[in-house]
Amino acid sequence: MKKFFLTVLAVIWMLCFIAGPTLADQTMDQIEKTGKIKIGFREDSIPFAFIDPKVGKQIGFSVDMAQILAENLSKHFGKKIEIEPVTITTKTRIPMITNGTIDVEMGSTTYTQEREDVVDFSLTFFFSETAFLVPKNSPIKTKKDLTGKRLGGAQGTTNLKAMEDQAKAGEYKPKEIVTVEGHAQGFLSLKTGKIDAYATDRSLLMGLASKDEKPGAWRTTDFAIAYEPYGYLMRENDSKFRDFVNNTILGAIKSGKFYELYDKWMGPKGQTPIPMSQAYKDYLKLIVYPMKDDWWKKQ
Repeated sequence: MKKFFLTVLAVIWMLCFIAGPTLADQTMDQIEKTGKIKIGFREDSIPFAFIDPKVGKQIGFSVDMAQILAENLSKHFGKKIEIEPVTITTKTRIPMITNGTIDVEMGSTTYTQEREDVVDFSLTFFFSETAFLVPKNSPIKTKKDLTGKRLGGAQGTTNLKAMEDQAKAGEYKPKEIVTVEGHAQGFLSLKTGKIDAYATDRSLLMGLASKDEKPGAWRTTDFAIAYEPYGYLMRENDSKFRDFVNNTILGAIKSGKFYELYDKWMGPKGQTPIPMSQAYKDYLKLIVYPMKDDWWKKQ
């Protein structure tokens, strides 16, 4: 299984560098002309991009990475490039990329071949898995326990599709699969008893629970039903901009800034501590980014 994950991730990483026919490379020209980069952020993808009620704007790991991107663009063009934030949802993120409303989506979007057919992905920067958030005393312990339960998932997500596909294949027989608009609505449905379990990426579930007034009242299931490699979304065939985004990720890694942000948001002493999966460690260490042992010891 470990070898399978590494093989899949290696293929994803290589696909990021396989450019299709270059049509225009318009994004970089537009950014230089306007002095702005339009970045799509989610409201509820804790800890990657979410609204901080104290300041009324998005914060998170990917929001901080977006700031690094804007700083690098400013250096590249020799003038200030400002971020124009645009709020997006799971339903609108891809259409807003393809129709030009935003230049890049920076949040927690999972790579899939289906999505790759209509948009381009950056390098994989995080690796999660689809699990379920349930009340601490929930009887749901294994995948079989999902039978007869009301399950929730957000519209347009790989998590919802995984549930639907597995239910159709007979791996479990839920009483109902409820579709919600976003993670905040899904968590509310769970808290009010409208669903028995809410599915999304384990990292996001832990983020949702950590911000609740009673974080100890919730747990994520030990089992997973799908695996989620994250990348940032851009328009197809705009290789100059895609390369710039990828180089920003690589530059942050080489400088150590990537790890500072990881520790700030997801490290053991971070705002939303998320244990690093072995699969993600393997991906970073063996495929793309060989790192010093000291950092891994902290995770």
